[in-house]
Amino acid sequence: MSDIINEHINNHINRIQYIPVCIFLIISLFSIFLIYLTSIVKSVPCGKDVLSNFYSNFTHVDIFHLIGNLSGLYVLSRVEQNIGSKQFIKLLIFLLIFNTVTETIIHKIIPSTQCSIGFSGVLFGIATWEIITTQEVDYAAVLAIIFSAIRPTVNQIKTSISGHVIGAIGGIISGIIWSMIYKK
Repeated sequence: MSDIINEHINNHINRIQYIPVCIFLIISLFSIFLIYLTSIVKSVPCGKDVLSNFYSNFTHVDIFHLIGNLSGLYVLSRVEQNIGSKQFIKLLIFLLIFNTVTETIIHKIIPSTQCSIGFSGVLFGIATWEIITTQEVDYAAVLAIIFSAIRPTVNQIKTSISGHVIGAIGGIISGIIWSMIYKK
């Protein structure tokens, strides 16, 4: 039993060298959470402008929200491992720009739309990108996506489904573009 546990741990340790962007993001998101936890920064970026919408992607004020997003990021780090760090950075940049611009437009059209915070919109984008580009449905990933969209809404009425939906749409669009550029 001890050998199986050691092998499992070694597999995760070896995997880390192939996912430097995800490791950087995990450390960054956790560090930003600590800044809010210690009240060094007291206001959550919930403005209707582009910068607030961009910053809100990296903001978590609830430990369970953070743990869920960090776990999702680690699971989805297989995308970075499969396409390489440079391509993964391009995907992240596209999703962050798409999510930020779309949220800003929605806030301009419907000013009463609530603020979205957290990295889950980007995670939905990565997950849907993976489904579109591999054309294989990972049922565990689909269930995880559904669970991560529904669970926060059940636990807290203020959860923004729009951030999740916008991220998923961004993943679909980027997946289609990616598939056109990198035809197999």
